[in-house]
Amino acid sequence: MSNYKWQSVDGVLIPLNEEDPRASEADAVDLKPVYVVTPRDEMKEMLLTLLSHHPPSQYGHCLRLSVFGRSIYFCGRCSGIYSGLGLGLIALTLLRVQLQPAWLWFFVALAMGLSTVVEWMTQRLTPRKTTVYQRFATGLLSGLGLAIIMILRDMVFMLVTLIVMMVSIGSVSLAEGRAGRRAEGNS
Repeated sequence: MSNYKWQSVDGVLIPLNEEDPRASEADAVDLKPVYVVTPRDEMKEMLLTLLSHHPPSQYGHCLRLSVFGRSIYFCGRCSGIYSGLGLGLIALTLLRVQLQPAWLWFFVALAMGLSTVVEWMTQRLTPRKTTVYQRFATGLLSGLGLAIIMILRDMVFMLVTLIVMMVSIGSVSLAEGRAGRRAEGNS
């Protein structure tokens, strides 16, 4: 192919060699730019994905922070949870709130956490869509609930909370799986 003369047509090199009847557009070489992903690019993408854990098509679920002209996306719900947890721990500790009776405060904390569970489940299982601000607000309530449970320092309360979370996630996964199988069966 080194004897070919090349002609660029719309970013594609086409070999032109009148002497060789086999030279045709079938021998063309595409010169469109190729994006080369380096290990550093992969590492940056992985770190950014840890913050948002949403693909770019779902950045509507994220809070956006601009830093030096670059956008960094944070999961709205998780940002709310971490904010509520941090603020709750600081406020409950500094204000020396007495969480008595403990069982009552546990149910208050559980109800706060269930707001996020209900919001998440209805968003996943129904056509209802939520905004990033709704996700943040319910996450904030969950974070405050987690702060209460941590301040109570009762292992039973912590285990019950984990069980409620696991059952919620498992229920949604089962429901989505069944809905997916039904959809496949109807097509």
